[in-house]
Amino acid sequence: RTLINYKLKKIEVEKYNISTNSAAVANHLNNFYLKFNTDLKGFKKIFEINNIDYDYYLKEIENEFAWQNLVFKLYANKLEINDSDIDRQLNEIIKKQKNVSEYELAEIEILIEKDQSSDQQIKEIENQIAKIGFENTAIKFSSSPSALEGGNIGWINSNAISKRILDIINEMNIGDVSRPLIQANSITFFKLLNKKSVEIDVTNLDKIRETIINNNKNDMLNLYSNSHLSKIKNNAYINFK
Repeated sequence: RTLINYKLKKIEVEKYNISTNSAAVANHLNNFYLKFNTDLKGFKKIFEINNIDYDYYLKEIENEFAWQNLVFKLYANKLEINDSDIDRQLNEIIKKQKNVSEYELAEIEILIEKDQSSDQQIKEIENQIAKIGFENTAIKFSSSPSALEGGNIGWINSNAISKRILDIINEMNIGDVSRPLIQANSITFFKLLNKKSVEIDVTNLDKIRETIINNNKNDMLNLYSNSHLSKIKNNAYINFK
């Protein structure tokens, strides 16, 4: 499934002649160098020791960033922000004017396949998490852009999380993997990496508003990404050899 998604994205990127975001790729790799306390040479050595093709890995990353550029190019004009909804979220934060929770999260998002039941896909992902860990499963199976970071989506303010997702997170302790969240065309697992309480600076409303808008845009782009991939997959002829 991962190879199919990679190939479909590659064909679509080439169709629209989308170039790779070299700066984003370099930044992504630098983060990994830091994570493994090494440099490019040492990083390649890790691949060599584990008998993994580094060049293929690099092509996958370049393709994923090109795919993100394509999705933004196709759907940027549809990123309509509802000002009244943003104002509502901002007002909720102002009313609280107290410490709120922030969560460091990782995710695995997979598209619901026509030839498999959601129960089968859920069981498969749960087995992979138990076998190779959440981060490696995200890299291997997740359709979300966060797969490049092992599923890590960073710190998110509780006010920027939908109630449905927040209810799931509030059930979890640090290190827990959530029950699956089934949506229209995808299944998502979350892992709670860390959490903290932060004091909201309501004097800097512009910054808070900007954060809310960016989170909303990222959510919409992720939905468009999954929708576009599902559409081209449904129209594609896939030949298994």
